[in-house]
Amino acid sequence: MNAPDFREIARHLTDRQLALALQNNGWQKYGGQENLYSRWRPISEGGERVRGILLPQDAETEDYFELLSQAVAQAWKMGDGDIRSVLERAATLHSLGDEVKFHKETRSQRGTIPWTAGEDLHAGAQKSMVVGAKTRKSKAAYFGNANYFLAKSFLDSVLMGQTEVGSYVITAYVPPEEVYTERKINPGETMPLLGRHTGREITLGMVDALSAARESVDHFKASGSTHGFVENVRRGFCYELTQAVRALIRDSDGAEIEVELNSAEDLFRGEPAQRHRLEFSPSDYSALETAGNIFAATAAAEYVTVLGAVTQLERPKPGEPGVVRLDVFSGSRAKKMRVRLKVEDYDLAVDAHRNNLALRIRGRQEVEGRYFWLYDPEILELAQIRPESSGETVEPGKQEGLF
Repeated sequence: MNAPDFREIARHLTDRQLALALQNNGWQKYGGQENLYSRWRPISEGGERVRGILLPQDAETEDYFELLSQAVAQAWKMGDGDIRSVLERAATLHSLGDEVKFHKETRSQRGTIPWTAGEDLHAGAQKSMVVGAKTRKSKAAYFGNANYFLAKSFLDSVLMGQTEVGSYVITAYVPPEEVYTERKINPGETMPLLGRHTGREITLGMVDALSAARESVDHFKASGSTHGFVENVRRGFCYELTQAVRALIRDSDGAEIEVELNSAEDLFRGEPAQRHRLEFSPSDYSALETAGNIFAATAAAEYVTVLGAVTQLERPKPGEPGVVRLDVFSGSRAKKMRVRLKVEDYDLAVDAHRNNLALRIRGRQEVEGRYFWLYDPEILELAQIRPESSGETVEPGKQEGLF
């Protein structure tokens, strides 16, 4: 067995955690100076005392990390397979995070999956994690693009692992201690005390929402009542989750979501990781479809053609889609409206803002919390704003060469 990078392992644990690992594997503590260092040694099979290692305890000293790295190396060389396994696992867990597996059973050749079924598996896994993030900020029967920033920033930090042979498996790794905020934090701005969520909290939110889906489907299949669908919205069951699970089980013999929460403290105490496992079958599809239809009816979307001035623009970086805010002149009861635009339309909105022009846009209007959003937008024309206007009327004038 090749020796790992001991310094890398030392970066991901504390002296207290290493002491726990040593104690759990039969090492004995002897001597030392409290709050400065301790000494540990294994007991040989014949009961003979062997040379021990020095474990630093004061993280404020300049040589703490060097001494801890040396202690890790010595524990590896002097210890058995159990202590080596713990040390290797420590570095892996900290670098990858909590493990989430999405299984899909198919009848194709072992280690393969029909292409469209594979696409559904990826889509279902992504949507499930997005729901986990969105439900941390608020609960809703239908989200649309609500809570978009939190969900996107979370998903951007999730790693996709290798697939496994057998039932087709997608593995995701979530950083459990990373903090995500409900809104963008500008440079120099203090991190808010409220509206922040860890990766572990989001993963547990996904587990609770999927558990609510499982219970709701079972209740519907047993009683025919849809009451459980609405009741479990407070736990995260929503339209988007019905879409996610339907994608997981579509064209399959069944699907399973397995979550393993890896805590460093549990690892060094020798305790098993916390696991959650949920299963869905093709027979659940009809119940999920019924729930989805009920939730979709709450969206109350309407199609409108609005006219408004671009007052705010925001996008991550040039060449990507962005969000604009309109001060609405006509076409909607909304006074202000947010619109997510594709790249070319966003650039057009920038030109309109610079040249004091209004936009006439058609799309699906939805109310999410305190905000109006326009989805599937189509820019129809640019319009001149008459100087003498109060802001409620404009003189349309299509710009040549822009459409």
